[in-house]
Parts: sequence; C-alpha cells; structure tokens
Amino acid sequence: MPRTPFSRSVVTGIASALEANLKASEPVMEQLWTAARPRMLSTLARAEGSSVMRNVARGSGSSVLQPCTCGKILCPGHARSMATASQANAVQPAWATDERAPGLAERLAEVTKHFPTALSVDDFISRVEVALAGYGFTGDNAIAMSNLCRDESCLILEDKIEAAFGSCFSTHGLGGVLTCGVIGMKAGLSHSPVVGGKERYVFFSFPHIAIDSDGKVGAVSRPNRPGASAACGALIAALGDLKKDGLESHCKAPGQHDPLEPEYSILKQRIARRLAYEKVNPTDMTLVDITKAAERVISTDLEYLISKAVDPKKADYAVFTGVQIHNWAADLNNTDTPSLEFVGVGRSYVVVNGEKVHLDLNKVPALSPRQLQILASASPSDGKAATSASSGKLVQEIPREYLMKRLGGALSAAHVDVGTPAWGSFVKKDFADPHAGAPKLDENTSFVWNK
Repeated sequence: MPRTPFSRSVVTGIASALEANLKASEPVMEQLWTAARPRMLSTLARAEGSSVMRNVARGSGSSVLQPCTCGKILCPGHARSMATASQANAVQPAWATDERAPGLAERLAEVTKHFPTALSVDDFISRVEVALAGYGFTGDNAIAMSNLCRDESCLILEDKIEAAFGSCFSTHGLGGVLTCGVIGMKAGLSHSPVVGGKERYVFFSFPHIAIDSDGKVGAVSRPNRPGASAACGALIAALGDLKKDGLESHCKAPGQHDPLEPEYSILKQRIARRLAYEKVNPTDMTLVDITKAAERVISTDLEYLISKAVDPKKADYAVFTGVQIHNWAADLNNTDTPSLEFVGVGRSYVVVNGEKVHLDLNKVPALSPRQLQILASASPSDGKAATSASSGKLVQEIPREYLMKRLGGALSAAHVDVGTPAWGSFVKKDFADPHAGAPKLDENTSFVWNK
C-alpha cells in the first residue's frame, strides 16, 4: 500500500500544537523547542519521506536561549550530584502504557526507588540534545568524551551517545575510574571540530549498576552465560574489600597502586579517600550506596581534569554525569520480557564563554512516543521497540535482537566443532621467547647502565 503524503497542514498542525503547549507551560520550554526544532523536524521528515517538513525545519532558524528573570537558564540550584538527590517518594503519575509494553511503567518505578532521577536512555539523550542545541552544541560541531566502565554492557549507552554526537573519544576505566590523566584528556580534546573559532566538548561520565527485571540489585543476564552475572563487578569487589579491610588500609597517597591491579587499586583508593572524607562507614553500605559514591568520586575527578585540560577562552563544554542502569530481562532467553536501559541523572551543565549554567533535564519536555521511536531508530538498534509514556517521562525497550547482537550473543543454538582442524598439522607448538628475561610489570628492576 503506498504511503500517504505528509501534507503541509499536518506539519503545521504538529508544530502549532507543540508550540501552543509549550507557551502554555513555561517560556523557557518554548525557547528550548525553538532551538531544537530544526533538527527534530528534519529527523521526522526523513522518517516520513517528506520534503515539506524539511522545508519547515530549514525555515525555522536556530535560537540561543536567553536567561529567565532569575538570571539562570532553566532553574538554579540543580548543581548537586545525583547521589545527593532527594530520596522522597514522588507522587506516582497516571501512566498511559503502550499495550505492547506491559509493565514498563512499573519497571521505571522500581528503578526510581533507588535512583529518583532516572530517565530511560533514549529519553535522556533526547533531552540532552534539545538542551544543548540552545547553547550551540550539535553532533556536527562538538566532540563527545565518554567515560564509562569497561564492561561490554556499557556499550548500549555509548551507542546512544554516538548516534547523537558521532564517534566518542573514550576514557573508559574499570568501574568508570578515570586514569587517562591530563595528557590523555587533551588528546581527545585536540580532535574536536572548530566551528566559529570555537572548540566544543560534551563530557559523559557514568559508573554503572544492574537492576534486573525482577528488581534484583546487581543482577544481570548475559548472552550464552548460564545463571545470573553481576554489574558492576569491580564495585561489588571494592565494596567487599572495603568492608573487610576498612578504609584506612586503602587510603594511600595518590600515585601508589598495585601494578597487577592498577585501575582496580586506584578505584578503591579514590573511593576510600572520599568515604573517609564523608565519614561514611563501608560496613553500612549497599551496592547502590557505593555506586553513588563512585559517581561522586568520578564526577569530581572529571571536573578536576577538565580544569587542568580545558581552556574556556577557546572552548565551550558541557558535562553530564550520573549512573548507567541496566534493567534487562532477568533471563535474556525469555523473549517475552523486555530489556530496558536507564540513566540516573547527576550533574548537568554547560560552560559557554566561561559562564557556567546548570541544567535541569526534568524541565526539558519529553518527546512523544512516536517521536522517540523515530529518533531512536537512528541508533544501531533494529525494529520497533515497545514504549511506555507518562506525563513526565518515556520508557523505551532496548530491542532484544540489537542487545544480543551488540553483546555477541547467538540468537540460535551455536555449533562448536571440537575436532582437530584441517590445518592443525601446521601449528607450531614450541617457541623460544627471545625476551623471556625482560622485566615484568610488577618487578622493581635495578637497571645497570653501560658506561
């Protein structure tokens, strides 16, 4: 059946309805829509195959947000870390749940018990993109700097970031610990586009945690691996060590680390120093607690490295921190249970022309389910994902086919031939290493220099 052309009246109706709703709510939201309108409409136009909406997008122009009467864009006072956000139970909204996605609203409610600021990953990225558009940041004129855990499960969030901002310069570390240093960060910054005489950077930094579809904290199902796995394994191990050994034995001076466990020992040391500063007893902590502590530590480390590496006279930048949350099916073999991905929002701000402005992503209007489906289709996932909508948030499924493909899981029974390959007779089994006596990474070797 041929697709019905998307008429100018329909386009005008959509735009008018959105603008009317925004004018009726807050002036700042109207400005956000004006700033992001061209990109959103052009994306919708591509999905609908209509040149009419492209013309609307091109004719809209861009706009830079103006401060409100309080002197701040959006609202002041939102600089605090996600880890210190209010734990008060919010009034549950009236959910309008997609019939294809039963239980998604309840899944979000379960996650927000632990992380009150949680947004579905597609909802989070769309709000970030809308907010940044008002300050001149786009995927064409900025470079994204991502700092996540090394766990392959974290690639889901990185894919979403790269769908909006292009390929990232990554500074990933075990548990999300930052070990790249100033030189490593400057290396990534030097790759930024230069548009209008300015470089622009968008920093994303998130440790991660799993809360499966049954609500079990720390549990995650992995393709072709029986039973439940865990995330974040490094933070689980660190919590166990801190409970067993106490903080003092791990509060070492910066620069000291285990050569066989460099990232893990640095992660533990930095968390231990922070907990000692905050006077927190690790024996009272849960996995959620240490994950939030890791977010505070890593966010502080990121901002310190930025202060050493970024010149605000030649560059504008944005920072988004928080916690990545895997809310996957408790058993990935169960095709009836959708897998979800969330972000517990932490620090969100931009620095433009040296002026820091804090952003409240909750003030950025959520897209409609249809719009979110279209924008999410630009990421590597295939097919239509189940979506649940509320008065303030959207929840979207991570399609199982994409998840399994991205993590390397077979969608059908795999065959492994354990017999000797035909080329086995050509395999060399004996090898004399000419560098067998070279110093090992955990050896303190005394070198003798030739005179």
